[in-house]
Amino acid sequence: MTVDVEDFFEPRPPIDTYRGHNAGRDYATPRIMDILERHGGRGTFFVDVQNRRTVSEDLVAGVTREIAERGHEVGLHTHPAFPEGKRGYGMAQTMKTLSLDEQRRFISEGVALIEAWTGRPPVSHRAGGYGANYDTLAALEQNGIGIDSSVFYGYPHCGLNDPPLTANAVVRHGDLLEVPVTVTRCDLALGPARLLSLTKKLDPDWCSPGELRRQIEAVLASGQQIIVLFLHSYSLIDIERGFRPDERACAVLDELLADCVGRFDGEITTLERAARAVDPVSSKEAVGQSPPVVRSDLLFRNVELTGWLMRKVRLRHLKILVGQR
Repeated sequence: MTVDVEDFFEPRPPIDTYRGHNAGRDYATPRIMDILERHGGRGTFFVDVQNRRTVSEDLVAGVTREIAERGHEVGLHTHPAFPEGKRGYGMAQTMKTLSLDEQRRFISEGVALIEAWTGRPPVSHRAGGYGANYDTLAALEQNGIGIDSSVFYGYPHCGLNDPPLTANAVVRHGDLLEVPVTVTRCDLALGPARLLSLTKKLDPDWCSPGELRRQIEAVLASGQQIIVLFLHSYSLIDIERGFRPDERACAVLDELLADCVGRFDGEITTLERAARAVDPVSSKEAVGQSPPVVRSDLLFRNVELTGWLMRKVRLRHLKILVGQR
């Protein structure tokens, strides 16, 4: 389980998305840890330490320390610039816009902050917006980080797709392990007619509960050793409706993790621990293994997904998804 911990929202919402405190309870990072721990799991939390400038250093440092103290992994999340007066990041705020030396120095600062806050430097990293390139991997090695999880296969703004480093398989690049964001090719159909084909990560914000389970089944059938599940620190907050706590999302995550342990006989663990047990393949072999296809019939077999799409999808989501075709 991986979680990108960040707060980029402008204008400022009523709660932050590091702790997400509302009505006496935390609904962001601490609530995710609660649910993970209920199922005996631990996760990797990629913390954007530079949000100390946009929220507060006490908040970011405090949540980072809590992640480590509760036995989860603190990884580094890198956004080298922040949006100004906008809701989200653009590609101008990604690592690949920087030179190798600029990336090295930016990563070095993040490593130093995490070590100062937790007593231990991070060993893993994910670039914001999946905007890493091959210079990023070199800069990570120079800073002693041995695991990256920035590859999002097929995503046009990921610099590690040019040329492709991997699809779903773990590969070694120099002394660094690349553990990519797990993806499937998701075909949406009405009966026999295919409407749309999308590359989707395994993320409850991107997929319905039924579709997520079909994705897991397909990835397991393809023989992958690691499945990377994806969350954001705000995944349990309804950002579309005034940043209110989202109890439905909490239940969805709880049930998903129960199935990961029970139905799929899996272990919910950190990237650092999972990487110790994996046998990396060559990049050539990895790129030759296309993501599995998951077909969903919106009219007959998978109407659950139809209802989920009607609740979740907004016009801005459609623009993003159509842009990936």
